[in-house]
Amino acid sequence: MDKLCAGSRALAFLVAIVAAFATIPQLATVLLVLGGVSAIANKPEDNLRVYLVATVFTVGAKSLGGLIGVGAYLSAIFGNVGTAAMGAAAVAATLAIVNMTRAAFMGAGAPAMKTAAA
Repeated sequence: MDKLCAGSRALAFLVAIVAAFATIPQLATVLLVLGGVSAIANKPEDNLRVYLVATVFTVGAKSLGGLIGVGAYLSAIFGNVGTAAMGAAAVAATLAIVNMTRAAFMGAGAPAMKTAAA
């Protein structure tokens, strides 16, 4: 599973770069799905990085457009990577909610009851 996730992450990054120079149909869908698959095997600490990358790249992509010559390409690449990271963040958040709910139903989230010593 780790290799599938790593391959999906690498493919998403490659597609994000290529899409800055060529037209790819349904680009957002492709990036969201690849990003989502890449997050399936993430650890909780990895998910924090994914949330950060999704936010920074999506917001920061617009500011790169002002660079002369390469700004439009960099803006497109960062925006595309941000889209893939947004797919990963959505899957990571969904899995976190599912895991918390599962733990709550299994009793892991509730404090253990203590018996009083007689």
